[in-house]
Amino acid sequence: MHYDVLVIGAGPGGCMAARELAERGFRVLLLEKGVLPRDKVCAGILTPGAKRLIEERFGGIPPECLDEPPVVRGAVLLCERGGDYMLPFGGEGLRIRRAALDAHLARRSGAEIWDGCEVLGFELGRFHVRVHLEMEGEERWVEATYLVGADGAEGLSSRLVRPEFHRLYAVPATERTMLVTTEGTASWDPEWMGLALLRRGLGLARFFCRGEEVGMAISFRGDRGWQGELEALENFLSQRISLRLSGSPARALASSNRMGSKGRFNLGAGCALLVGEAAGLLDAWGFGIRLALESGRVAAESIAESAGENVTPHLRYRYRMREILEREVSMLRRLSGVVGELDVSEIVASRSVRGKRDRRALRRRFVS
Repeated sequence: MHYDVLVIGAGPGGCMAARELAERGFRVLLLEKGVLPRDKVCAGILTPGAKRLIEERFGGIPPECLDEPPVVRGAVLLCERGGDYMLPFGGEGLRIRRAALDAHLARRSGAEIWDGCEVLGFELGRFHVRVHLEMEGEERWVEATYLVGADGAEGLSSRLVRPEFHRLYAVPATERTMLVTTEGTASWDPEWMGLALLRRGLGLARFFCRGEEVGMAISFRGDRGWQGELEALENFLSQRISLRLSGSPARALASSNRMGSKGRFNLGAGCALLVGEAAGLLDAWGFGIRLALESGRVAAESIAESAGENVTPHLRYRYRMREILEREVSMLRRLSGVVGELDVSEIVASRSVRGKRDRRALRRRFVS
């Protein structure tokens, strides 16, 4: 069975690539390991830029994809050394139910969808991909001319397309994120995402409040445990926003990759292009959907423009992504104006000793 393009991963980046290619007449197969709608560990924040891209290419976001309260105005950064800073978006973001949104985007992609399908491996030629997969308890092979890998920070695509790059740069920069949700109360406006800059651990944690639910996410690497960092975050928030927890916590583990903070991105090779976190695309604050959508669209355009030529599309993709990558790295290093999609004017404007200290700590976090 032969397709023009195989897309691995039905997240926003994979669905964007699939839609752009299907609209151009390519026969696209979208492969997803989980059964849609499937859970995804995610902050559930759709930044204004991500919202705009989805509405432009997929139409309006249906109500069943939204969570309460639906509007997100930006983030508030709380620093353990004392500073509090408002970091607004340049427009309204949305709080979304990630499982429902991904399923909606997949349905609207125009691709043939195989979910509950695990990719076991693949072989790459110059203009040929042969993928080994398991579906409904049976192993099979499927072939295509091109591949788009959108299966995340620890997906198979990143490991197999450029294995040496993955070993040297992606593995050392991989972080684990523990998301804990439980019943609780806090003195907090739920229309704002919470960020906490702590002195211990990796430094930048996230939290949110919605109704009687509180969520906290902390990052860690390698063999370092997360319990101590979570306890430090709980203690900090109990003092700063009167956090009070109750009930039994639910935990979920996810992975992300920070190699992009050092200007290292794995965009693929030959006929295989990587998008989103598979490529190392993650903004300074940990929001990845906008960059996944942007890279998915550029990957699809690069394949479409290369079709029929004797030049593999990764060359065009690398050239077209250069401006986006330079923009993201520059944001991390200059820490002024807008970083990601958050306006950092308030923290930049602080001339106090505390403000200068907070800026140094935040910059260290961004480029660590």
